[in-house]
Amino acid sequence: MTHSNLSRFLQCFADVLDREGQPVAKSHAKRLRYLQSRLSALQDVPAARVPVQTSCEAELRTYASGCPLADALSRLMPAIHLTRSETYLAAPPSADFGNNYGYGVICGPESGPPALIKDSEISFGLMFLGPATHYPLHSHPADEIYYAVTGPSFWRTGDDAWSSRQAGEIIHHPSWIPHATLAADRPLVLLYVWQGDLDTDAAFLPDWMASDSTLTTQGAGSK
Repeated sequence: MTHSNLSRFLQCFADVLDREGQPVAKSHAKRLRYLQSRLSALQDVPAARVPVQTSCEAELRTYASGCPLADALSRLMPAIHLTRSETYLAAPPSADFGNNYGYGVICGPESGPPALIKDSEISFGLMFLGPATHYPLHSHPADEIYYAVTGPSFWRTGDDAWSSRQAGEIIHHPSWIPHATLAADRPLVLLYVWQGDLDTDAAFLPDWMASDSTLTTQGAGSK
């Protein structure tokens, strides 16, 4: 069952990436189709959950009837190992961040968290954020795209203002570009793809907007 659920997920994810005009998205879609065509025995992944998972899974199910990708991800969820960054937990950006954040790797390198597929060239999986959770400014050497499975959500790079994104949109962060994410008033489910340096973790950056509670409140309540 996991094999068929993963194959369907790869197909649906590749389909939505192919619909975008962005070359990087189309390149990832091609890689996903290649992985789907060569699926064999999957890695043995231990079960693990994170505190925010129940509410995010419930939100994901509300999209499943109208979105094949949301349905495919929802069916694959029981097979995904969810975790949290030890670095983030050691120095969380806010008191409740650890309970409102988590991620799971579906495909990634041997050096990373448990993943259903091992690959040294590409990493992809999902990220959860609880309602109104601010994922502060950070950067990493890997080139990254996010696909918003649910929404809305708010995004910014560097010193730019927040911009609103809806479910079904792709957000691209080239290597080392500082970026931040803010969930709205609902749990947020995102898919990500990393390419390039897959071994270097993201690191939080000093951010003059991070302490602006008025901005965060307005952003989280916006539609």
